[in-house]
Amino acid sequence: MGFINLFTYEIIAQETPFIRRNCNKCKTNTEFYCSEKFRMNANQKIVDIWLIYNCIHCEGTWNYPILSRVNINKMDSKVIRKFMNNDKETVWYYAFQINKLRKRCNGVNTDIRFELRKEKLAILSNEITIKLCYKYDFGLRTDKLLAEIFGISRSKLKKLYQNGTILLNPNINIKSKVIDNLQITVIGDGTKLML
Repeated sequence: MGFINLFTYEIIAQETPFIRRNCNKCKTNTEFYCSEKFRMNANQKIVDIWLIYNCIHCEGTWNYPILSRVNINKMDSKVIRKFMNNDKETVWYYAFQINKLRKRCNGVNTDIRFELRKEKLAILSNEITIKLCYKYDFGLRTDKLLAEIFGISRSKLKKLYQNGTILLNPNINIKSKVIDNLQITVIGDGTKLML
């Protein structure tokens, strides 16, 4: 039985997705960026919370509803503080709720900049496994990412996948979106891709 080289690739988004909607100031369908700020409105014990987006042209705003008519006494005080302090992790959690955003906008641009952080966990021999860590889902396709990691074309990657040199766990289609904790095993001569 051969030993396995294990690599972890963390996919780190460098920005939040832009959205497309009508701007009330520009009077046109345009892109908005996430301001990374929440707006809170409290009426006695009832609170509404929005995530603020700004037009890329005129800085006009659009408020993406997060919570509506919630009794503040039923909320965890730590969560309230995160909204009040514009906690970045909380902002990004909501900014990456792409399916919910699509229902309220004319479109969501998921073609965003990202960084790959690689960590090699073992130095052994003839089989390589890559584990992908993907905190914020922005629709990145598995074949596109693997072609970038291996430095090969998508057509060559497809051939390696079809002939069993590249295996995916769970067994999803190579053109599917990347999922968190996806494992890619490269066997035989395919291991040269990683060297």
